[in-house]
Amino acid sequence: MRIVCVTDTYVPEVNGVVTSIDAHTRILASRGHEILIIAPKYGAHEDSPAPGISVRRYPSFSFATNKATRIAMPTIMSMARQLSRFEPDLVHIHTPLSMGVVALLACRAQRLPNVQTYHTYIPDFMQYVELSRLLRIDDLQDRVTSSLVFERAIESGAWQRIVRSRALIEERADEVLDALLGVTEDVAEERQELTARFAWRYTRMLYNRANQVVTPSLTLKRELMRHGVTAPVNHISNGIDLDLVSRKTSYESTGRILHAGRLGTEKNVDVVIKAFARVAPVVPHAILDIAGDGPARKGLKHLVDKLGLSSRVRFLGFMDRSQLAGTYRDYDFFVTASTIETQGIVLLEAMAAGVPVVGVRALAIPEIVRTGRDGIVVAPFDEQALARAMERMLAEQSLRERFGRACLEDVQAHALERVVDDVERLYALTAAEGR
Repeated sequence: MRIVCVTDTYVPEVNGVVTSIDAHTRILASRGHEILIIAPKYGAHEDSPAPGISVRRYPSFSFATNKATRIAMPTIMSMARQLSRFEPDLVHIHTPLSMGVVALLACRAQRLPNVQTYHTYIPDFMQYVELSRLLRIDDLQDRVTSSLVFERAIESGAWQRIVRSRALIEERADEVLDALLGVTEDVAEERQELTARFAWRYTRMLYNRANQVVTPSLTLKRELMRHGVTAPVNHISNGIDLDLVSRKTSYESTGRILHAGRLGTEKNVDVVIKAFARVAPVVPHAILDIAGDGPARKGLKHLVDKLGLSSRVRFLGFMDRSQLAGTYRDYDFFVTASTIETQGIVLLEAMAAGVPVVGVRALAIPEIVRTGRDGIVVAPFDEQALARAMERMLAEQSLRERFGRACLEDVQAHALERVVDDVERLYALTAAEGR
């Protein structure tokens, strides 16, 4: 098959979406499929794709608050030309932002079948960035708003006029949102409710135009169906390469706790630190290591200093996947307080190392980490409950070992080759429907 993958985030950026795309496309290419990846350009980064994979980059920009993430704004005609030249059997859209929206429009214009993966829980993501920031930052205001009106544009055949008419968007942005959302002054005052309504409306507009939708967890599949996504929704794990992760050989106490991932506000690392502040006086030898980098790092360091934990909480900085893969086994357990995990590759990697997990009851975490079997799951933002779970995990070697053994068994369902088999079957189905 000839497959196009479109994404708003790609190497050298590091996150779960990038890891998933990179791993899946390499295996698919090794099986004889031809892959084209369309993504933003990242400065001077040069691609060296594996055989069978080609990459097309679009010029992009970033924001001062997050230099790592790039925003690309290709025209629909440019995207359509790329698809036409490659002659794909299907297009896989991985992200719901500018690149994804333009790719969807181009697919519909050329009547190409598309698969869309719901990697990011859009309601929580939009509440994190705030609707006003999403719609009113520099030139992004015009173009994102134009993407929001694509539902009517597609049905009316007027998409070319909308893309070209910057002035129309500037004058009618608020009116368009009112029409789409039924916004009243009372509702507008309740920003959180408005953002959630907007997010689900946006989600339905995008994903109901997919031939097939993929979610990395059953929890997300149920959420999409419950909120009106009527396109076929499939549950396929992102998967991990189990052979890359070094396994734990001893469950004797080290007192070491690991948190790994992007240091963004949405990950709630501050909750982990505050919970650890309750643990530290009770378990004097306990150490919390935080691997990763991101815009919240400075604030988190300030919090650690304020709590007097600078000798007990260590910031390890960015670690690539190969480094992390050999690091998990050195810790008693992995901890996260994130409430936006649609799956969480770092959780799967920790489990693949035989390391139990302490997490929170939000989105996909309790589905992956079964409390009482793979670790302990507590209520979100409950620092006291999180601290008690951490204390218990540090204190009971037999508990850690029992959880760790279960993790090794349960993570087998996420083996990368098995996952790509499922993806390949879904692609064949989608391409056949397209033909």
